[in-house]
Amino acid sequence: MSNEVIAGLLCKMTGMTDKLHQMNVTYVPKEDRLLLRISTLHGDEFRVWLTRRYTGLLFNVLNKQMEKSGGVPTVAASEETRKLFKAGAMEQKYAGDSSNFPLGKTGFLAFKINAGETPDGILHLEISPEQGQGVTLHLNNPLLYMFSNILNQGIDRAGWQLLREDTLSMKVH
Repeated sequence: MSNEVIAGLLCKMTGMTDKLHQMNVTYVPKEDRLLLRISTLHGDEFRVWLTRRYTGLLFNVLNKQMEKSGGVPTVAASEETRKLFKAGAMEQKYAGDSSNFPLGKTGFLAFKINAGETPDGILHLEISPEQGQGVTLHLNNPLLYMFSNILNQGIDRAGWQLLREDTLSMKVH
């Protein structure tokens, strides 16, 4: 997924704010975990390991936020989301060419999740390790849908049987 205009990524460790460039979720069988990779326009990459349990919690947070905007079908069918699909947001291969890893090349194991909403309806999502610095994402509805979509694909690749009733019957694209 790639979008340079409508999402921001904040790294709490450095206090730096940068624009989101791409997100990728890959299942790593050896670890039995999902690896979330987030790259910024300035070439930083943040790696976050997601356990099955944490992934379920994260997925529920994303879906609850989409429910506030009318649910998954409404968010998926919005003009902004359709523009991202038409622009090939889900077709672009993850570049993965970063050499700068502000939180370490191996990343961190997600442990804490904190979600809130800005006054303009943007999801403020903090993903943190048990101790130390994490990442904060600000996701508007189209990016929220895209993130939920790639997370859902990762869950499917992992073969995890997570309860995802909000999206099981909704194949929008």
